[in-house]
Amino acid sequence: MNDKRVKITEIKEYYTVKRKERNKAGELVEVEKNMFRYKEVPFVTGWPRFGHFLLDRVFYTIAEALFGGALGLILGFTGNGHWIEGSGETMITVFSILVLYPGYYLILEASTQASLAKLILKRVVVDEYGEKPTFNQILGRSYSRIVPFEALSCLANTGWHDNWSKTYVIRKQDLEDLKVLARLQEHLAEKPTASV
Repeated sequence: MNDKRVKITEIKEYYTVKRKERNKAGELVEVEKNMFRYKEVPFVTGWPRFGHFLLDRVFYTIAEALFGGALGLILGFTGNGHWIEGSGETMITVFSILVLYPGYYLILEASTQASLAKLILKRVVVDEYGEKPTFNQILGRSYSRIVPFEALSCLANTGWHDNWSKTYVIRKQDLEDLKVLARLQEHLAEKPTASV
């Protein structure tokens, strides 16, 4: 089966330009040329992306504190509170970095296509077709975030976690507009062309 879906980065905008060209008689005449360019996709980039990171960091810190408090209560009630001292503290830190932090993003983005910050700001994570990314893409995004200084990569056009997982962040309204244009382009591509 041939996949005729249009990537959101390959939506064409058609336009007409007028320019002077020489005809067969060598005279300068004005002609119209039909041209196209790829529509610029309004991905969320730079400082707004870093703002997502900061706001999500606040939400994650709250979630981490709640988890730590619950763990402390459980260990305290079971008489194992002494376990946290020493190697237990290191294990909790490693668990937090390798499981809790990526898990925050994994659970939210796999279920809603957005972290809490993105939900509040009406932005979503999409694949190259403007659809919900696969679970493996979300998993890759989530675990990419534990790379040191990865958050600073969001100050560029896309973050490392976007590039490595082939995903994008876009405003919901912009995404809906792009989907309409993509469907229109797909529909036009399906129409049979008249043969001469």
